[in-house]
Amino acid sequence: MTQATNPYQMWLGLNVTGRPDCYTLLGLPMYETDAGKIMVAAQNAMSRASIPMAPADEPLRQTLISEIQLAQNCLLDPAQKQAYDQQLQAYFSGQAAPVAPAAPVQAAAPVSPAASPSSDSSGDIQLKSKKASAATSAKSRAKNSAFGLYMGAGALVMLAAIAGGAYYVFTEPADPVAQNDPEPVKPAPKPPVKEENEEKQGRTPPGPNSGSRPTSNDLANSIPGLGDPEETMAGMPAMDTKPPEPMATAEDQAELKAALETAWLGISESDFAKSSIALDQVRKTPKTPEGKTDFERVDQFVQDLMAYNKALNDGTASLRENEELTVGSTTFTVTTLDDNRVVIRFAGQNKGYERGQLPEGFQRAIALSRLKGEETVKQRVEASHLLLSPKADIEYVRDLWTKSGADGGALAALEAGKKKYLASSMMASNPATKPTEMTSTSTDPNSMSPMDTAGTMPDPSLASARQLADLMKQARKQIIDRNAAAAQQTIAQAAPLVAADAHREKLNRLKEIADLNQQFWQAVSSRLTKLEPDSDLDVNGTMIRVVESDANRLVIRMNGENRRYTLADIPAGLAKFLVERELPTQAETKKIIGAFLLVTPDGGSERAREEWATAFLPDEEINSLVAVLDDPYKLADDLIEQANIPTEADISAPAAAFQEKWSSRIQSAQRLDDHAKIGQEMAAAAMTMPNGSPQQFAGFRYALAESARGGDFATCSQIIHDWHTRFAIDQGEWHLKAMQLAAGSSMSSKVHAAIAEHAIKHVPLLKADGQTKAAAAILTLAADSATKARDKDLVEAVKQLSATP
Repeated sequence: MTQATNPYQMWLGLNVTGRPDCYTLLGLPMYETDAGKIMVAAQNAMSRASIPMAPADEPLRQTLISEIQLAQNCLLDPAQKQAYDQQLQAYFSGQAAPVAPAAPVQAAAPVSPAASPSSDSSGDIQLKSKKASAATSAKSRAKNSAFGLYMGAGALVMLAAIAGGAYYVFTEPADPVAQNDPEPVKPAPKPPVKEENEEKQGRTPPGPNSGSRPTSNDLANSIPGLGDPEETMAGMPAMDTKPPEPMATAEDQAELKAALETAWLGISESDFAKSSIALDQVRKTPKTPEGKTDFERVDQFVQDLMAYNKALNDGTASLRENEELTVGSTTFTVTTLDDNRVVIRFAGQNKGYERGQLPEGFQRAIALSRLKGEETVKQRVEASHLLLSPKADIEYVRDLWTKSGADGGALAALEAGKKKYLASSMMASNPATKPTEMTSTSTDPNSMSPMDTAGTMPDPSLASARQLADLMKQARKQIIDRNAAAAQQTIAQAAPLVAADAHREKLNRLKEIADLNQQFWQAVSSRLTKLEPDSDLDVNGTMIRVVESDANRLVIRMNGENRRYTLADIPAGLAKFLVERELPTQAETKKIIGAFLLVTPDGGSERAREEWATAFLPDEEINSLVAVLDDPYKLADDLIEQANIPTEADISAPAAAFQEKWSSRIQSAQRLDDHAKIGQEMAAAAMTMPNGSPQQFAGFRYALAESARGGDFATCSQIIHDWHTRFAIDQGEWHLKAMQLAAGSSMSSKVHAAIAEHAIKHVPLLKADGQTKAAAAILTLAADSATKARDKDLVEAVKQLSATP
């Protein structure tokens, strides 16, 4: 393999000339045990390998992707990992057969950025005091060994017995435990280079079986995948792999395509057994990677649909009188039933249905009550069922799918499959898949599921806005996870969904943060390639010794042990130090560092503001960049048109139904927390109702009242915000009403303190908005509540706020 076609170097930046071990391939510390870190590292490696290069290198890239997948499978399987770790230990120690250790041998754990002390006002990670380097310590050991020869063989035996673990020092080169060097030792001259024919005759690597002590270079280069240009790792034990699968022929691919089409036909007819049989016939047929993914996705979809139908059939057959069933915020009570009919009570009314004509919402309640397994599995099964419903809100389905933890890409592919294979006429004409509506005109919309209340599919612009918001949240998380390149790709996918100027501005700011973080990590990577082995770094007053580095990792010597980092886990302070040494001292560099500080857990908005202030960025620009970190991205709310406030006559009927539904819960509430929880649930129910409807207006009003009774002003503020987004209400008026209700409902000092604190937070906003009358009324109420709370600080704060114009 030549340097020009080395896939490990080209895609992963690994300085190896042969196949690396699993840990090196994924950029992990040796013997890493954290499954989460293994998964993240594998995903990062897969993201890098997913970028196409020259067409001629495509076979190498596909091979690399397969090796990454195999490495991930090996390290995430406990049995395979244990066997593989034993093979690695045997390989590094030069033993003939694996020897199981008493406990997994791991590389020294990286310094935790959160736990490391800070040495300056910027909060950089403070590394520990300087210790002897690996090279110096190795030379010291060689010097001490020579001295020991003069002391006689008997002394050597005694020293070996006392040291006990000295042999281990040389059998664990990834993390050599070196003794402190009492004085510097001059480097020994390099041995003459052997001719190629001498090397072929056999060269014993340094170690316990070589008869010589390892040099500092030996110690460094014994770390797999780092530094030794001659290391081919030909003897590296292979990971456990399955026999290679046979290649899929054109006939195999055609057979798979036909089976998938038959499966979708069965889905359209609600004949899931037909779908399952079609898939079983090609289960063992060779498949391409894409074909295998398509098969597994549709196969899981069919299994979920069958599970839902089984639960529905079992539940319908086992219904009991007085049984209560719930779906979302809706509760159904079975009052009477026989072999042919079922009478259920909901929204204060009894309704009778034939067993074969049960309404969709009630069917879901039955199925969910009988589904087995974890909650996430139930959510995925429910989402799979709703995907086939012509009345389901696709955003509700996506949200349910996301909560289940299932792959969002799989749902997108299923949506595409539904559009491709399931014609709308096919779905509409099939009574088995067409849900029965509850037609009672007095039905409480809140008693129905989101799809039943909407009546029609949601506004496409709102759906696009929600999808855009999901992608932006995903990109932000990728930036925080140090995967700016993936974030840039996600943002590129989101760009076509932007319809509003305000959304475009937010996406541009997010892209700017992603681009700046990408520049930060490119600078870190670039600096790592320039570090010299055995060089010293003064990191905020702490001296560390470089053992070895390449574009993606760094090994340093500190406190008598080696510490191995990758770009994914290098301490924030150390990364910042490297960037400051790599980039010129100018405003743009400070902007790059500020973007990193904004998203790293050791930084935050205040640290970012401080850095950007030194770059003399305008306050307006700083505020817009900082907003990226905490923006909830409720983009769909920006597109909602405010409705007029409905009349009391319009509200009375839905309000009565809403009150009847929740009255028993409200009456049984005894503590503040009980009322607060009811308020939160009411608010969630109101959000599922049609925007701008009288039912939604009544729902917000009741939710605000219960949240106020519970002293939960955080929820009160959110309710008023969501309410104002959908209706032209006076926010100041409802803030005041919530505080008045809270003050009149409880004498608790906790509630009165919450009232005063709420006033201190919102009065300035109301004054800035010109609502001076509401602000004055709230301040009067706040002064009284602060006194009742017996909190002198609150009393003084309210006085100062009252004196502020």
